[in-house]
Amino acid sequence: MSKPEKISWSARLLHVVFLRPIVRIIFGVNIIGKENLDKLEQFIIIANHNSHLDIALLYFLLPIGYIARTHPVADLPHFSKFRIVFSLVSFFFKPIWVTRGKPDIEDDPFGDIKSALSLGHNVIIFPEGTRGEPGELQHFKSGIGRLMTQCPDIPIVPVFITGPERALPRKSALILPIWNSLIVGPPQKCTGEHRQITKRLENVIIELANSESARRHKRRPHERKRPKQVAFLGIDGSGKSTISSSVAKSLSVESRVGLVSDELRFFEHGESEHLQPLATEKIRHAIGGYSKKAKSLKFYKIPKLTELLLRDQLLGMVRRWYSPDLVVMDGSPLLNLLAWSSLYKGDIMDNAVCSKIIGIVSGRVRETKRDDPIYALFPELAHLKRLGLAKLSLPDIVVLIDIKPETACGRIDSRGEHKQVHETVDKLSRLRDAYLRVCDVIREDWNVPTLIIDGEQSKTDVATAGYEFVNKTPGVEA
Repeated sequence: MSKPEKISWSARLLHVVFLRPIVRIIFGVNIIGKENLDKLEQFIIIANHNSHLDIALLYFLLPIGYIARTHPVADLPHFSKFRIVFSLVSFFFKPIWVTRGKPDIEDDPFGDIKSALSLGHNVIIFPEGTRGEPGELQHFKSGIGRLMTQCPDIPIVPVFITGPERALPRKSALILPIWNSLIVGPPQKCTGEHRQITKRLENVIIELANSESARRHKRRPHERKRPKQVAFLGIDGSGKSTISSSVAKSLSVESRVGLVSDELRFFEHGESEHLQPLATEKIRHAIGGYSKKAKSLKFYKIPKLTELLLRDQLLGMVRRWYSPDLVVMDGSPLLNLLAWSSLYKGDIMDNAVCSKIIGIVSGRVRETKRDDPIYALFPELAHLKRLGLAKLSLPDIVVLIDIKPETACGRIDSRGEHKQVHETVDKLSRLRDAYLRVCDVIREDWNVPTLIIDGEQSKTDVATAGYEFVNKTPGVEA
């Protein structure tokens, strides 16, 4: 096993002043989705492979600061046939050399790749294994799936390349000045059995290929839709965790559905998939556990606010890492924040105040002045804005499971677990009133489709009503 070398400063300079201008002038490069590489500290790029030009195009895609520590995986016997080619490739790209089809049975066949990743370097892999027929995507080799079972925390960035198969086709020495395109998909984090991972990543590249075909046909850039967010609200004991999970599973028969609840889950084809826990989720669980043990509302406030902010951050990660069609939330950080405010400042939480807070905390109202009275009433808002945290997600659809506080307390008591500080009839009554007010505000002022369901019904009836409401909302049909 060998440690990877960084690309030298002289090679990096030539990338910028020579290689990139040549690629741009002769071949032209159209990039869609480059923002999917933004803010990634480390990644593995996977791409289809039809030409030696593919590597130069992928390096053109990279931010300049990433060139030094990014390495393609390349077949040593193939490139070592010609000394000049081998020297040039080694100088410009510092590949991780492998011998296709002949892994060393005494060593880890992924040893050099994992060594590079352990040092914080990035890797470029062509999962087809070799260049295929021009324009034809081959089935992925299982190696990419096996590697990801060993490195599940490193995001994979899928890229579909079109053009090199005509600009510099296999077995041709003639270079043609043909325009090239790269479509960069959202980062993926994959867990599970290696065959499932391999197939899933192959399907991601196929989807990108299909989107490129549609883009070329329509003569306009392909735009990836933001997944809709569905929030199930309700006081403790309302059954919203069970209901949101049931509805997410039902919606997943025809859609890819992420569920952010007590646990992060993902559903596809009506089945639950195991996901690698994200670091943010682990932190959220720890803080949530601390808040549940608080003995007064005073000590409950800060950890609860922190947990809600982390849950909203987790929502963004689910959208980015798993590319769902729909995200179902057990609660909503923004709306929960509003409802919980009633326990501390219920005397001033009318509809107008609720609506104004929604605008500020969601980032949809930016012109609020610093001396606005709202900040005197709620100093926390000023802190959130100052820290850049006033951009919580407003759900696209809301379902409130409404039950009587007495019923809720009865259900909580039946669990035989430690009761949280707010789980009393009085406090749950105030929370219930707050949720009803919030639903009224988002429906009237923010045009959010909202359903209030009688939670005294059976869970089956509640889940059915919730599913039907979500399913019939325009743009969310399953």
